Amino acid sequence: MKPVSANGAAASKRRAIRPSAARWASERPKGRQASFTKRVSAVFLMALSLAAMPFESRSSGPDVSFSSDAMVRGGLILLRVQGCESDDVQVVWMGKEIPLVRDREGTLRHGFLAADLNREPGVYPVAVRDPSSGFEKYFELRVNDRDYGVRKIRLPRAKVEPDEASLRRVKAEALAVNALWKAECRPPEWEGSFWMPVNNKIVGAFGQRSIINKKKRSPHTGVDIRGKTGAPVRVSNSGTVVLAADHFFTGKSVYVDHGSCIFSMYFHLDQIRVEEGEQIEKGGILGSVGATGRAAGPHLHWGVQINGARVNPLTLIELSRELDP
Repeated sequence: MKPVSANGAAASKRRAIRPSAARWASERPKGRQASFTKRVSAVFLMALSLAAMPFESRSSGPDVSFSSDAMVRGGLILLRVQGCESDDVQVVWMGKEIPLVRDREGTLRHGFLAADLNREPGVYPVAVRDPSSGFEKYFELRVNDRDYGVRKIRLPRAKVEPDEASLRRVKAEALAVNALWKAECRPPEWEGSFWMPVNNKIVGAFGQRSIINKKKRSPHTGVDIRGKTGAPVRVSNSGTVVLAADHFFTGKSVYVDHGSCIFSMYFHLDQIRVEEGEQIEKGGILGSVGATGRAAGPHLHWGVQINGARVNPLTLIELSRELDP
């Protein structure tokens, strides 16, 4: 299987995990995964003296494979687990259990391993376990650094330096958004490839360090897509609208939960055409392109978050194409 170019990962020698036990212990998951993670940590201590295992597992138990053994920060890797009848397969990556989705035939499970835009480069462990068969295997994946470049923007001062009333509004809006990330994963509603919400030119790349009115700001956590005011914005995959509101910085905004801890965000809309709680099918219109909030002109900001990691939406499009029939 070829590595995915959008992740910027060169095809490195395929090898299995021999990670730092200290690193794994520091990122152990909470709740029902705690006992599994403790067991993983103990195995890592012993594994340091053992020979490396293959990058693709072909031993007894399910076959485990990855689209690549490396990604950049803000990138993704597609995981596949095949040949397992049990519903109890567990995958732990960066201290979190990764939701797996069955294909239509029910013989293959897949999920996305994501590295946040601000993730420190390095080697990170992946643990795969099937309690019903006693299968356990450990792998290592590398997160590489990447310079995404810089973008310079001029905006009205009031949109860059909010007054006290606006700051209170910003804090309240942030609390509402953060509540979405703290909710439990919903069952998957998405299927197959993710689509571009607007078919037009990318005018603001993912990951760029922002300099607004000559002051450094947070990196760009999505892509900006050119569009005319009023042009339709379509949801990238099926899901449920979990937040639809007019926010200070992002303007008229829609957040869609696709299930499996995958969210997509659509900012600076001119109009919102969906309501919170509404289920929307892939390709359905959720709003129109605009310039509301902190925007220099009409465009769509499209962002994606997977398992709490802010990732490049274009990488999700590329990888998810492999899941189409």
